Amino acid sequence: MEKKSTLWQRITSDTPHFFKRVQVFALGLAGLGGTLATIQGIPASLTTSLISAGTAVAAIAQFAVKRDDSGPDQETNATKY
Repeated sequence: MEKKSTLWQRITSDTPHFFKRVQVFALGLAGLGGTLATIQGIPASLTTSLISAGTAVAAIAQFAVKRDDSGPDQETNATKY
């Protein structure tokens, strides 16, 4: 059975490398949308979409955590049989 993490364990655990890159990309996308919002002639719907998508993806990527399956609670295939 899978062991559930507490809220504090999830907050203090490390984020996988892929999701760190996704966060950087998404925050860059939101920054690009914010920069383009200052330029006249760029549609507001485009800049709003960039900012919204960037912040949403960055927030979702923040929830990914590395799992430590090497603890004494975890069963291995050798101990199951």
